[in-house]
Amino acid sequence: MKKAGIILLMAVLSFGITGCGKSDGEIVAEPQWESVDGENNSPNTDNGGALENMDGAAASGAGNEKEAGGDGTKVPFVEGMIPEQSFETELDGWGKVFFVSVMPQGESGAPEFMLIKNGETVYTFPETSISPDGKFEAVSAVSFQDYNKDGKKDVIVLAEYGSGENRWSEAMVFLQENSDNMFYLDHPELKDYKVDGKTETGPSFYRDTFLEEYLSRQKLTERMADLSDSWADYVDYADSLAGSFSTERQIKIFAENRAVWMEGMDYANDVFQFTVAGLSNDGRPVLIVSNQGGTGIYTYSNFYKIDKKGELQKLETSFQEGDSQPDIIRESMTVYSSFSTEGIKNHFIVYDLIKDSPGTYFERVSSLCVSDDFVLETPLASLQTVYEGEGYSAHITGEDCSGNALTKEEYENFADTYYGNLGLAKKTAAFKWIDVKTLEGISGEEAEKLLTEAYEGFSME
Repeated sequence: MKKAGIILLMAVLSFGITGCGKSDGEIVAEPQWESVDGENNSPNTDNGGALENMDGAAASGAGNEKEAGGDGTKVPFVEGMIPEQSFETELDGWGKVFFVSVMPQGESGAPEFMLIKNGETVYTFPETSISPDGKFEAVSAVSFQDYNKDGKKDVIVLAEYGSGENRWSEAMVFLQENSDNMFYLDHPELKDYKVDGKTETGPSFYRDTFLEEYLSRQKLTERMADLSDSWADYVDYADSLAGSFSTERQIKIFAENRAVWMEGMDYANDVFQFTVAGLSNDGRPVLIVSNQGGTGIYTYSNFYKIDKKGELQKLETSFQEGDSQPDIIRESMTVYSSFSTEGIKNHFIVYDLIKDSPGTYFERVSSLCVSDDFVLETPLASLQTVYEGEGYSAHITGEDCSGNALTKEEYENFADTYYGNLGLAKKTAAFKWIDVKTLEGISGEEAEKLLTEAYEGFSME
């Protein structure tokens, strides 16, 4: 996404988002206040656990404390503290701290949140410059969980607002910074939506206001359980607006369009298989569907990717219509990788064997390279074997792509010689081919599993 992408993102949000977000998987439990005297001071309700206000009034000023139990543990209070939504918790990098919710100043403001340790405020969570449209009513739930699955515990707050007869919830998501979280590096156009927190004594959190808008438009802010598993859907959605999709999403689209690429041929259909492989380095796996058979042992293959609109795209090739194509249904191939300002290009060494007549066989070696959504075959060398005369002896002739004569041994080593002289790195690629017939009569989810199995069987090293 360039700058115009931000306008697109806002436009999409303005008209609503549908179709993803909710999960029927494991529900993250609402956080509960653990009483310092070993008793639970509040029930486990949908609104989250709550700390009872011991005397019905908060003490004034940060750092003030109230006795909470017989063991002498003190519960901090600050001016405007919401005691039923303030909790003792343990956060990565901070250890055991008190998370404190604070009432907003004025009817149009938003609540504030802070961490208190040893009677001192050690961190204030980042606020946004955007004020809620309605009047603050309550903090309905607080959850401590690793929401974005980066190994660090995050903080999620649901707050209720009202305007006249209308009442709604909004999410405030505080994600703990982690160097392994590459989301904002992948989407630099979203940097204006990222509100960083600052700290000199410990880890910091940030708010992703675009994420919060997404959760609201997806209607995932009514219950904590609704949004707990929504991070992957959010990343997938942001990727799609940028014209990219996760591998899982691309495989799902392949499965949804299987009726298009599963169509067989009336000839050369003795073998009909598919695989999914990373032929290029653009993050878009290639679905290959290949037919092989007939008396001439001909092969025909189609290549597919998912385009930036999320649609199945059949790649153009340099193959000549009617000619046999390389026999690519192989468990392994030699690969030569080139590096340039245009990026990495992988040249897969492929072979073709054609039976021209009962006594004549034609072989050729070439390379396939997928670049700019085009499959280019580069001819390297060929070998013809004719069985004739008394004793049906073999007469072998070979030549390279420039017409120079080759012996059988030179032909067999020509790809290594050609790309080795260019100084390209040599690798080996492994493929997992699956019979197309296994897709017949199965569900979309089962088709996804088979496509994923094929992709996981691909490697290049």
